[in-house]
Amino acid sequence: MSIVSVQFLVFLAIVLLVYYLIAKKLQWVVLLAASYCFYCFAGSGAVLFVAATTLVVYASGIWMDRSSVRYDSKKAAKAAKKRILIGTVIVVFGVLFLLKYYDFFAANLGTPAIDILLPMGISFYMFQAIGYCIDIYRGKIKAEHSLLRFALFISFFPLAVQGPISRFDNLGEQLRQEHRFSYEGFTFGAQLILWGFIKKLVIADRIAIPVNSVFDSYQDYDGTQVFIAVVLYAVQIYADFSGGIDIVRGAAGCMGIDLIENFKRPYFGNTVAEYWRRWHIALTSWMRDYVFYPLALSKMSSKIGKWGRKHIKTGTIGKQLPSYLPTFITFFLIGIWHGSGWGFIVFGLYNATIIVLSMLLADVFDRINRALHINTESNIWRIWQIVRTFAIMVIGKCITRAESVGAGIAMLKSCLGMFDFHNLLERVYSMGMDLDNWFVLAVFLMVFFAVSFMQERGINVRERIAAFPLPLRWTIYMAGVLAVLILGVYGKGYDAASFIYRGF
Repeated sequence: MSIVSVQFLVFLAIVLLVYYLIAKKLQWVVLLAASYCFYCFAGSGAVLFVAATTLVVYASGIWMDRSSVRYDSKKAAKAAKKRILIGTVIVVFGVLFLLKYYDFFAANLGTPAIDILLPMGISFYMFQAIGYCIDIYRGKIKAEHSLLRFALFISFFPLAVQGPISRFDNLGEQLRQEHRFSYEGFTFGAQLILWGFIKKLVIADRIAIPVNSVFDSYQDYDGTQVFIAVVLYAVQIYADFSGGIDIVRGAAGCMGIDLIENFKRPYFGNTVAEYWRRWHIALTSWMRDYVFYPLALSKMSSKIGKWGRKHIKTGTIGKQLPSYLPTFITFFLIGIWHGSGWGFIVFGLYNATIIVLSMLLADVFDRINRALHINTESNIWRIWQIVRTFAIMVIGKCITRAESVGAGIAMLKSCLGMFDFHNLLERVYSMGMDLDNWFVLAVFLMVFFAVSFMQERGINVRERIAAFPLPLRWTIYMAGVLAVLILGVYGKGYDAASFIYRGF
């Protein structure tokens, strides 16, 4: 069941009706039943995998919790918990590797592949499950002793398609609470769902038309057309993923459950590092807390840091040295989390290289700025940083979208010849989309940018709209609904269910 479908809206409406009419203490039971029904729509395989993951991780959590009282010494208890954690990680991530990555390695090693359909949402709920185990090991949370309540945490249906990856101390606690109907919470959730539909169906799926045309046969297009497609893909993937997350957060918000804000206008970031603090926040914070920090604070990193401070006296390199390798490992994992292909590996290492180089050359850049008397606090400098960072990310995203790394590089090379503006409009129209669709896209991209700009300035757009007089407020709502119904991309050949991150 696609979350951008009438079926999903009907399903959500029925769930909400039962959710608020039933006794408050049974609300979680309604959500658990709804979640497993949702997975059933995706096929028996999806249900079996989410149920198996639930049982394995639940048992591991209980086992680790009991280890705290089973042993006389804290050291022995911690060692036992560590063994359980490692075993759980091997089992859960071993299954993920088999389903998502084995065929990639098999193709490169020349061994037989296995043709198994990747279950819906597996990367999201498996990372969520392992985060839960690590938090128990660290003593941050206690294990959930109710199997059914834990099953709800793993399977909560709004998260099934594309996350966000949630933590037990946040989502788990909210799922335990009783929620009363709130008109304000419901309307804000509905607004968010509508905005997500607009971003997905009106913007992202419309952009997909020229993007798919060019990426599928880039040799047939000139540098200007390729450049437009490459830039548009960066916008498409943002509108697609953030639109889906808005629908998910809106659906949960209608239930009184507040999910993590997974995007904070990443293309307004002025460095690659800041971009990643704004993009897919659930994943990057997971990698930071469970991969980067443990590596950066390990004994090996400590030894590297001591050596660096002793032998490297230039700038801050000696102090930063322990973070370089963890950065590469973290972004390598972020890359392969997104997909099993060389393009994703290159994408991860590309981002790590940019971030490490920016740390290495920070002092050099500061000296250049001072020598050229550049005002780094000015708006012009800020705009330059945003444009530069966007360009860097466009290059990386092109590599992941192209059919191969070589094809991605070839497309980027062709962009160097983008300065031919002869018959530009005719060439743009030949990218698979007519004038009317380009006009609609341009209008809604301006709306998208305006909303993002206001949010970046600290303006809560939903609260502003809610404060408008009733006729104006409902005019805006109905305009949004009509935009989705009339201007959304539908019909033969289009699959709104195919969220880009659904494949990740």
